[in-house]
Amino acid sequence: MRAEQPAPVTVEETSEILIVGDSITHASVGDYSWRYFAWQQLRSAKADVDFVGPERDPFVGRGSTWRPRYSDADFDQDHAATWGDRIAFQPLHDRTALMTTYRPDVVVLALGANDLGWMEMDPHDVLPWTRAWLVEARRLVPDVDIVLVDVPWTTSADARTYNSLLEDLAAELDDSRARVIVAAAAHDYQMGRKNGTGDTYDAMHPNTRGQVKIAAAVTDALAELGVGSRYPRPLRFPAEGPRVRPQIQGRSSTTTAKWRWSVPPGTTSFDVWLQRQGKRWVRADRSRSINTYRVKDPQRCEAQTLRVRSRKGWTLAGRDMTTRSLTLRVGPKVSGRATLRGAKPRTRGVAVSWARTRGACAYVVRAVRVDNQGQRIVAQSVVTASRRSTVVRGVRSRTKVRVQVRAMGARNATRWSKTRVVRPR
Repeated sequence: MRAEQPAPVTVEETSEILIVGDSITHASVGDYSWRYFAWQQLRSAKADVDFVGPERDPFVGRGSTWRPRYSDADFDQDHAATWGDRIAFQPLHDRTALMTTYRPDVVVLALGANDLGWMEMDPHDVLPWTRAWLVEARRLVPDVDIVLVDVPWTTSADARTYNSLLEDLAAELDDSRARVIVAAAAHDYQMGRKNGTGDTYDAMHPNTRGQVKIAAAVTDALAELGVGSRYPRPLRFPAEGPRVRPQIQGRSSTTTAKWRWSVPPGTTSFDVWLQRQGKRWVRADRSRSINTYRVKDPQRCEAQTLRVRSRKGWTLAGRDMTTRSLTLRVGPKVSGRATLRGAKPRTRGVAVSWARTRGACAYVVRAVRVDNQGQRIVAQSVVTASRRSTVVRGVRSRTKVRVQVRAMGARNATRWSKTRVVRPR
């Protein structure tokens, strides 16, 4: 299907847009926010707009050590949205101050979810407060246009009723000199699930898909006011979840392997994948609440490889945010220097033998050629700890090479053995 690309509509003067909302609009640390996607579309449409408001940062929970950062800071971050705000009982932003300070051309009003949910108000009781907000805003700035964003809470009967009432209110108050229209954010919006599907990362807040859908509804409404153009269809969604890759490190002992990783901004849990030596990858833990993982009493020298991906609520980060895979082994350390017993020429190879090294998990044997271009490894072989000899293949006939061996322990390696010079037949 060919993407819809409406012709941009450019306004002659800068349109100042005041976005007033709650946590759905505010967004939390690590999110893009729907304001980001709306801004990108407005900029793409060459619309001359300025987001205004007293706030800039996303929400960061009390006591958090994260810096207030978005997934991408490349947008006009000014806004008047606050986590927990409502329109009925003690709003957190003073309407009069907002309107008189910024005198916006357009107000995007996205409130009501907390009144219906947290405050458990009847939608018919919330509507008069919304009406009063609009009437007073018009009194302060008579020609202001208003976009009412419906509540994207599609599993709530009260929210559906309230959204219907918003349509009626917009039809009643809409005027050719001061428009009132509705942004249908709830259209085609799907509440999230614990399996990670849907448009929210928890019971209310939009993930990246949800943010794109709300932004599309708002920019469509702004286009109806002559600001910018409609959002292109089909909608395109960036990769989900926290957009900072965790950094992983690990340490093992004689009995235990333990990994630890960093916590990207906005991350609430992690999915952990583990691969045991010779086995397939398995998801060892889903939605792990701590940033460590321990394997107790694995077999000595057995490779345990771990990788991790972040979650925000129910939403798993994109695959590109998976940590590097880190392999650990348990067992004693090896020390000293490996002992090379013999190195005899073979046809295009070298037969090598060595002494047992206590605690070794494997041995590495290499043949090194030294010439006027320097030292180059021409052949190398890794063998299990149970063996004491091997034939290193791939060495050219009559090529003089230096042969060495080293023992690999679970957590370190010995020094390379003394060198023997061999010229294969």
